[in-house]
This record gives sequence, structure tokens and C-alpha cells, in this order.
Amino acid sequence: MRNFKAADSSTNELGPTELSTNIQEQKSLLAALQLAEERSAMLAAIVDSSDDAIISKNLNGVVTSWNLSAQRIFGYSAEEMIGESIMKLIPKDRAEEEPKILSVLKSGQRVDHFETQRVTKQGRLIDVSLTISPVKNTTGKIIGLSKIARDITDKKLEEQRKNDFIAIASHELKTPLTSVRSYIQLALAKARNSSDAFTENILSRAEVQTTRMVAMIHDFLDLSRLEDGKMSLNLSRFTLVQLMDDLMAEAKILAPGHIITYQGCTNLEMYADREKISQVLSNLLSNAVKYSLAGTFVRIDCTREQNNVSINFTDQGWVLIYLTSLDCLSASIV
Repeated sequence: MRNFKAADSSTNELGPTELSTNIQEQKSLLAALQLAEERSAMLAAIVDSSDDAIISKNLNGVVTSWNLSAQRIFGYSAEEMIGESIMKLIPKDRAEEEPKILSVLKSGQRVDHFETQRVTKQGRLIDVSLTISPVKNTTGKIIGLSKIARDITDKKLEEQRKNDFIAIASHELKTPLTSVRSYIQLALAKARNSSDAFTENILSRAEVQTTRMVAMIHDFLDLSRLEDGKMSLNLSRFTLVQLMDDLMAEAKILAPGHIITYQGCTNLEMYADREKISQVLSNLLSNAVKYSLAGTFVRIDCTREQNNVSINFTDQGWVLIYLTSLDCLSASIV
């Protein structure tokens, strides 16, 4: 029979229980390390397969990582950029952008879809959209920055082609429209000389519509303001009653079988862009007439509550409601 030496507290030998526990801990640690390596490899694969440049840098703007798309977009390899300042990609006339971006990121905020230009290794300017986020450690301290750069050069070129097309089309539309307007003015002068009231009225309305079309084309030419959500306003003083009278007169010429009435807000004077408000109301009135049977009525009612005006278009029992705050339309009541 063999003699076994019992383990005691004075030796470094582990008993069966401690040894089993230690082995389990090592297995758990190895499993955790394997999982971390798999996740790290998956993340690296995602970063490398991305079509966007994914770059990390420290708080001083020094590049610490550089994926394959960054090399494709900017022309520099990882060896050429890691350890270098990100200013290497920024054109001289945009050098002030980086300090401003760093200031925002150091405060814990992120920068979303910031469109700017960057310079490639070959010296070519490209349009990029940047999304930059602060990188924090487990304690919440900002330790670096993560940047995603998307090449939008082709998108910008496509937008420019679209803008050029609209500008050319608008210019070409103005040429025949100017001729039509001249013909209408000649016919209008002849109708006035012959005292033909009906023809004079019709031609006067046609002249107003051609003037409106010229104004609309002018708005199309100013595409940059439209895309920015801005539109120039030609402010003037006018009464709502007079505007509605003009709109109803035009509608009755095109739809003489309908009975169109207006009531309310008889003393309402506005300071606004008459043409743009007219376009909105004209569209609503046109719809009301379009979906009404001949010989039926279209009633327009206006009510006012402080600075808010409600204009209701009623036809055949259906109600089209147009609510507006005059402040939102850059208009004011006098």
C-alpha cells in the first residue's frame, strides 16, 4: 500500500478542491480571451470591409488607426498616416476646422454629417461627409476620437449637374413665355380699343398668370436658397378680401358653372408676400372647384382669432381646411 502525504497549510501544494477551482477559473479566462479575440477579429473585419474611411485619433489630432477604405479614399497607407497629424488631410484654407471640431468633441458632443473638403495624397480635393464621436474609457473619460469619412464627391457632382439642368431649363422656359406675354399684351390692347370687355377681362387674367409663371421660374433659378429651406419674400401690404376677389374672378372664368362665395375677415390687411399666399389659396380653390359638380357651390369662410386666421373651403359637404399662423408665413396683421 502506498502512503499519501496530506496537504497542509505550510506547503504550496493544492488540494483536490482548490486545484479543480483553479482549473475552472483558467478555463473561464481562456474562454473569455477567446471570445474577446473573436469579437476583436470581427470588429476589425467590419472596419476593413467598410466603404467609408474609419479613422481614430488622439485628442491632439494624431492618427492612431487607419482602415483600408481610408487608404483607398485618401491615398495614404496606414504606415504613412499612423502617428501623423490629421492636419495632413486638411486643406490650408480649412485649417481652422480641426480646432473647432476638437473643441466640440472634447465637451463630449459628437459631430454628425459635417460636409467639407479634404486633400488626398495626390493633392486632389474631394468632398467628404464626416461623423466624429468621442471615445471614452470605462470611467467616462474621453481618451480619443473616432471619425467616419464618406466620399461624397460623386454626389456633389450629381447635385451640380441637376442644378445646371434646372438653370438651363428655366432659362429656356423664360424665352417662349416672354413671347407669349408679348402676344397677350398686343391682343389686350386691341381688345381695349374695340371695347370688347369679355376678351379684355380674359386677356388680363392671362397676363397675370404669365407674370406669375415668370416669378415661379425665377424662384427655380434660386435653387440654393430653396434647398436650404429659404425663399426670398417680396413683402407688400394688401387686403385679404381683394386677394380673394381676384382668385374668385379667375376661378369663375375657368369654371363659370360654379357658385363661389366668400365671407369674413372683411377688414383684414396683411403685410406679406402676396404672390406666395395667393399660390396656396389658389391651389385650394382649384381643388374645391375640381371636385364639385357643375352648378354647385363653393363657399370660402374666413375667421380670425388674434394673430391666427382660419380659411375654410367648402364644396358639396366636404371641407378643406387651411389653418395658418400669420407669423409663420412672415406676414402680419396691420
